[in-house]
Amino acid sequence: MSALFIMLIQFLIGFIGIGLVVLVHETGHFLAARALGVRVEIFGIGMGPVLFSLHSKNTEFRFSLIPFGGYCQMDGSIDLVKALRDDMKTFTKTESGSYFATTPLVRLIIFLAGPLINFILSVLLFFLVSIIPTWSAENPARITLVSDYEELFHSDIKQDELRSGDIILSVDGVEVQWYSEAEKIFSSSDKRNLPVTVSRDGQILSLTAYGTTSPDGSFRYGISLWQDPVIGRVEEGSPFMTHDRIISVNGERIENSYDFYLHCNEEMNVTVLRDGQNVSFTIPPSVAFPFAWESTLVPLESQGFFSSLLSGISRTITGIRDTVSSLAGLVRMNSEEVRNEITGPTRAAMSIGSITTLGLETDAFTSLRAFLYLLALVSVSLCVANLLPVPVFDGGQMILNLFQIITKKEMSPHSYVIFHIAGLICTVLIFIALYALDIMHYLSA
Repeated sequence: MSALFIMLIQFLIGFIGIGLVVLVHETGHFLAARALGVRVEIFGIGMGPVLFSLHSKNTEFRFSLIPFGGYCQMDGSIDLVKALRDDMKTFTKTESGSYFATTPLVRLIIFLAGPLINFILSVLLFFLVSIIPTWSAENPARITLVSDYEELFHSDIKQDELRSGDIILSVDGVEVQWYSEAEKIFSSSDKRNLPVTVSRDGQILSLTAYGTTSPDGSFRYGISLWQDPVIGRVEEGSPFMTHDRIISVNGERIENSYDFYLHCNEEMNVTVLRDGQNVSFTIPPSVAFPFAWESTLVPLESQGFFSSLLSGISRTITGIRDTVSSLAGLVRMNSEEVRNEITGPTRAAMSIGSITTLGLETDAFTSLRAFLYLLALVSVSLCVANLLPVPVFDGGQMILNLFQIITKKEMSPHSYVIFHIAGLICTVLIFIALYALDIMHYLSA
């Protein structure tokens, strides 16, 4: 499968995903309009040339060629044309069911419905992310002392009793099975010295891990993961294969992953054990290799219904806060922050597609969770972006109708047209800026 074809598939996955989020947004406007007595002339699904249409009593449902988003056209175009033709100051002669026959409060609710349904969608997607079964990549609690690899860690923290290769059974009285459990205890400990039970050469030993004070006041113990040099996931075109066990590099025996990394600055003549036979090949110097070390996938217990729901709400609120912070960077004209945190449609679609397909290399559930998580972030972004006080955006329309509620004055038809023309210009400029950010990113990559 060619790299170009893979990129196309990834783009389509992201493109369709973003389109679904946009379609849900427009569905919010549609449902609110119908519930409040406003006719929806056209509800479009997709963009571009219309493939076919279905007609209900009040609405034409159009299905278009490009599966991206949708649009909601409410009744009122005839009223607007009449008002402009007759040079009317207000929308006084309106048809029943027209957008202009409603009150400003009704219009405000209709425009609020789009961002609101995006908020609800984000909560639902984050809820599903929390409740879908998932796995964690874990490794046995076998340790390496960083003092044995000072040239890699640039650290001189030493241990008097522990040794590289020890298997930790408990830390500070807490039993552990996986290295991540031991690491969590070490990283959060407020004790200089921790009692540790290890297995070494078949013997159970009670030892002490001695901590060194770091600049931030916490304790560091100079302990890292012992990773057996067994290959897990491999990239396309890699000379390695899954389950290869690296035996030697340039004639030197490899016991763990750090022994392998000691040779990363030189051409590496690698010998691996593959299906009971030794296989040798040469790879160039590198700091990034086309494989991942083998780990054990451990199923994690899914959160309960209410815990997942609370997690969905919390993550959505956090996403809103982060999105507002990113927009603040745009206002401050912080170019680096803008390039890193704000993306255009193309880059967003590629990111969603690539991360989703990468998850498939683990399992379908991981891929699905990644896809739903990213769509939740898109929905949050769409919620916040549409609340911006820009004409044509929902936020701009809401402010307009809120102003009319407060002043009890209706906007004239001519002013309404000017308002929307200004909004269209702002929208075009915003999209140009977003695509420019994508182009800048790809050019600097």
